[in-house]
Amino acid sequence: MARSINFLFMVLLFLGITVIVSPILAIENDNESIAAEYIDDENIAASPERFFKNCANTVSKAAGDKVFNYIFEDENNLNYDTCSEVTGSGKECHGALVKYVAKGPMFKANYDFYLKRGEDLYNICLSVFMG
Repeated sequence: MARSINFLFMVLLFLGITVIVSPILAIENDNESIAAEYIDDENIAASPERFFKNCANTVSKAAGDKVFNYIFEDENNLNYDTCSEVTGSGKECHGALVKYVAKGPMFKANYDFYLKRGEDLYNICLSVFMG
């Protein structure tokens, strides 16, 4: 019984340390990321993987899921936090990510529709903060 308690304690300690250390290990070197305010076609062409990674990292998974469902699954469920993250990522990042997904095999048949839906979402979120 004492051994199982010690083992359980060690497992919980390991999980606790992992939860604390993982965000620290995930921090990128500033030289490896593109500044969000300096985004243009040249940056995208020079390093598209880095650009998309930088853009995707500006939005949480929960907000990203809501954005995806709004644009590609035709749900109409947005909230303040999601809009805050979408507008915080910038129009260029949002538009580039929507274009990237809309070009995929499941969505390319309705490419223009999804681009319009993505633009509408961004404008709705922007209006939350402007008016």
